[in-house]
Amino acid sequence: MKYEIAKGIRLTTIPTTKFKNTKIVINFTFPAQHQNYAKLALLAELLENCSAQYNSELLVSRQLSKMYGASFGVTVLRYGNQHTLQVSITFPNDKYLPPKSELTNEILAFLKEMIEDPFVDGDQFDQEYFRIHQSNMVNYLDSIQDNKEFFSTLELQRLYYPNDPDHGDFLMGNQQEMGQISSPELYTFYRHVLATAKISILVGGDLPEADVLKGFKQFESFNDRTPADYQLRVHPAPNAEVQRGAKNIEGSQSVLSIAYELPIYFGDEDYFPAVIFNQLFGGSSRSLLFTNVREKHSLAYDIHSSYNSLVGMDSVQAGIDFQNEEQVTQMVADQLQQMVDGHYSDELLDGVKHALINQHRSEADHLGSLIEKQYIQQIMGFSLSDSDWETQVANVTRSQISAVAKQMSLRAIYQLNSRGH
Repeated sequence: MKYEIAKGIRLTTIPTTKFKNTKIVINFTFPAQHQNYAKLALLAELLENCSAQYNSELLVSRQLSKMYGASFGVTVLRYGNQHTLQVSITFPNDKYLPPKSELTNEILAFLKEMIEDPFVDGDQFDQEYFRIHQSNMVNYLDSIQDNKEFFSTLELQRLYYPNDPDHGDFLMGNQQEMGQISSPELYTFYRHVLATAKISILVGGDLPEADVLKGFKQFESFNDRTPADYQLRVHPAPNAEVQRGAKNIEGSQSVLSIAYELPIYFGDEDYFPAVIFNQLFGGSSRSLLFTNVREKHSLAYDIHSSYNSLVGMDSVQAGIDFQNEEQVTQMVADQLQQMVDGHYSDELLDGVKHALINQHRSEADHLGSLIEKQYIQQIMGFSLSDSDWETQVANVTRSQISAVAKQMSLRAIYQLNSRGH
């Protein structure tokens, strides 16, 4: 069921008696703008750990324990062109608690407190609290370079979108941006987010909808707003040539990252062939890349591909020895040609389809997955029943997969090179 709390604020309920828990997810969304990345990431950190009433992490933790071990979190996400501050809480259904329990109302009051009454001092966040968490975030951003695979992914993304920081930059900003934010500036930004963001609330579980609706209507900041319109899909600017980047590091293992433009998006006619193409290419442990590059030729410690259907990108990442880089790069191109030519077994194709269908069915056993799926379909304006989804997967043909493979266009290569020093 869908309800309008106010203009620009929508509540969607997903009634189910399958779970003993209930989950509420609140998405504050706006167009992706790199100037706001560090601010939103720091804001998420501050809203998660304290409020005016619960003005220490210990008090927040104690309150969650009192609410039968409820799990609360605030994070930042990017769905294509959409930047998102996501607040979520998971808690037991009243039916499984002692008689006369009214946990749902307590949860809604807690959410209201954490979102609308942060730990502030006048027109800024509490200075000591702000300073500690700002320092934590700067240290986290500084530590990313120690995670070779993640660092390579971020550098590949930067190359994929040259001169486009809204999509090339890390969605949490960088150390310099994070360190320059002031407490009054962030508080002003927080007020702007509450007043202008498009808000999508999703509630999954067995809950009295009238109580939930009434609870959210009591949020003082949930007033009418007119959010900006924007296209969710990301279309990168054309590249005259493949973008390349490299960095030398110490250690024994190099990381090779390759990005292709695959202009097929969630909801497109070729979406399901693209999903299956990726699984066959490198998205599963039975894929051509994994079987041929890693297992048969022992040229990679690990290799896999990933398909992002909101930005139209397929990427490959491999952990390798530096001296094998050229050979691995060629083998990746060879496996892609195998996909174009349809050189893979019927057994592999059937196995990939079967695994995808089983994975899709298993997602129905996780409340968070159900809510995430509902939200993606909602923002993309495309939905399918489970049976239709399975039919679409089962009906994908070799010629469709080949047509997808032909659309793969090499766009960026990033090499994190270790020569064993």
